[in-house]
Amino acid sequence: MCPALTHVIYADDLILTGYAEQEEIQQLTTIMEQFGRASGLVINPAKSKVWCSKRCDQQSIQMVHNMLAIEESEVEERYLGALLTPKNCAKKTGIMLLEKLNSKLTGWRSNLLSHAGRLVLIQSALMSIPVYFMSVKMIPKGIIKKMESLIAKFFWGKTDQVRYMSFVSWQRICQSREQGGLGIRQLQLFGEALYLKLIWAMISDADKLWVQCKGKYYQNLGFWRASNIAGTSPLWRQAMKMREFFKRNIKWQIGDGARIKVLSQPWYTEWQIAEQACRADKRLTVDEIFDFETDQWRRAEVIRLLGLGALNHIEQSGQKPCRTVNMRDKLVWDGNKSGNYTVKDGYECLLRRRGNQAQEVRWQYIWKWKHIIPKVKTFMWRLLTNGLPLAQNMHARIHSFSPRCIRCNQENEYAMHCFFFCEGSRMVWFGGCLGIRTDSLPLNISDDVEAITQNMSEERIPIFCYTLWEIWLARNEMIFQSKKFDPGGVCKKIQNWEGRRNNGAGSNRSMLVPKEVMPYEYAPYGWQIIIDASWDTSNRAGSAFLVYCQGLLEEMGMEKHDSADPFQAEAKTLLKAMQWVQKLIYERGIQRVQIFCDCFNLVNALVEDNLDSIPSWQARPIIANIAQHMETLRNMICIQHVSREAVRPAHDMANHARRRGVSYQGIPMAAIMCEHKIGIEIDSTFFQQVQEAPP
Repeated sequence: MCPALTHVIYADDLILTGYAEQEEIQQLTTIMEQFGRASGLVINPAKSKVWCSKRCDQQSIQMVHNMLAIEESEVEERYLGALLTPKNCAKKTGIMLLEKLNSKLTGWRSNLLSHAGRLVLIQSALMSIPVYFMSVKMIPKGIIKKMESLIAKFFWGKTDQVRYMSFVSWQRICQSREQGGLGIRQLQLFGEALYLKLIWAMISDADKLWVQCKGKYYQNLGFWRASNIAGTSPLWRQAMKMREFFKRNIKWQIGDGARIKVLSQPWYTEWQIAEQACRADKRLTVDEIFDFETDQWRRAEVIRLLGLGALNHIEQSGQKPCRTVNMRDKLVWDGNKSGNYTVKDGYECLLRRRGNQAQEVRWQYIWKWKHIIPKVKTFMWRLLTNGLPLAQNMHARIHSFSPRCIRCNQENEYAMHCFFFCEGSRMVWFGGCLGIRTDSLPLNISDDVEAITQNMSEERIPIFCYTLWEIWLARNEMIFQSKKFDPGGVCKKIQNWEGRRNNGAGSNRSMLVPKEVMPYEYAPYGWQIIIDASWDTSNRAGSAFLVYCQGLLEEMGMEKHDSADPFQAEAKTLLKAMQWVQKLIYERGIQRVQIFCDCFNLVNALVEDNLDSIPSWQARPIIANIAQHMETLRNMICIQHVSREAVRPAHDMANHARRRGVSYQGIPMAAIMCEHKIGIEIDSTFFQQVQEAPP
């Protein structure tokens, strides 16, 4: 059955498609008539057009005109602004984009804007213009270069009367701020990231109508086995080129295990394709190598197919097929925690693949400084990238330009001389409130800024940046307005600015209202377990749990493992605690156990029974396993969220497990406590932070 028609059929630029056959045209006529009777909105034939493929013969075209009473289009038609004409469509769309950019830039006066203002316009306005068109058309590389050239000229302030001069390469500007750039997108890579979004839509939602209209391309072979046959569209050819790249960045999230092929689809961290395997093994799915009765992997079968190393990775990951929870196998994007592809993630992956990301610079912290206006931050970026029009930089581009400092005429004007070593600048620093001695500074500007600011308080860093800014402004006034460089006047401007800032900060501070702290009720309860996990950016993690009965420590456990993110580490820790609880209930006949965890999202996902709300796709199969345990132990176990302080002993143990690789489970051992300096005695403050959880 076809999808139902929606209410948006009344919108402008609606396209109805079909074959040039009498039955099809009759159906279109019926649809339009029924819609008119139901809504009162009648199609206007005078404002409508028919567009026929070049393969339609004249007789079919005439039949369409007669039945619809609509004329054939004689000009290039557009849909939502994009051209529909196949011939040279991408090139014509690119020329149209160039015209749009030019029309925008014509009304903007770059010389009246700071570099920070131009950057905001580029990122918010200019870069948004080609997004839609690049998602449906392949713009030629030559036109993309012209578009980037227009944007670069606007950023550097080119006008018809002023010569265009770039002091930092466009490739450097397009790096992320962490790599020393400004975060402007490279349009070519951004277009490829948009194509990847189409691929993601094809493989992640195969039920959509446009995905099913694929017979010409790959029929019943599937997207991964399709070939690039002649006569396909440019977008499809581009999708075929990028298929292998996409395949390396996706994985399968285990649900029931029925859709995932063990040897041919990536489903665990260290998965590698099996080059040699018999036909029967290639058809095996994940649920066939898992024993649902014992809730364990079939170790012999896994080792035969994948090896012992793969078995260790699979067991350590905590992922298992689960049939009791309604969760199907799902294809996920490996580039973020949610598992859903985004253009931003695809763009960053393409940057890494192309090797376009330089090493991280040491001064990327300038963007995190507080109380500094954007134009001063952008000025600091230009200073640290040697992007200021200093005399020495100008001489490197125009040899007739003198490299001498216009203020002292003694040395070449490079960054350190202009801002620190020139006599006028020395006097500004001497008369300022920072007390910086310029004679002991390094010769490199980035080393200098790092050396000065690394031990400087948060309140004094803005004064340092503003001093550099005022020196630059006074230097420019001397060159362009023939004013005298006055160190005393510069110091006075800095003092006035500091006074205004302090007055503003004082008024803001008086408006702060302390938050009320809601006390927890005293709620000691039988058997209780506190858990926590520790994680670092190298994907090393530690887990710990402590078991108490009436406030006395009965058992403890900690171990080191690998996790892709903090959420997965917390989920693995909770699963370990759940397995121990199951053992505790069966062996000792305990009726009820409370588990306390400081990860709110994890507890909330279990309480709300909503696995899709979990931010980490790699943690979802583990939490499905936890939900299965909770279903088995219904009314015997409850999980409650508490603060970090409430689980501090488990937090300290998890940190030591991660850092030192310690693993232990059993009764409390004084040797372990002393060696790792872990205070695990629980006191009354713990119970004051815990409320009785509902069963």
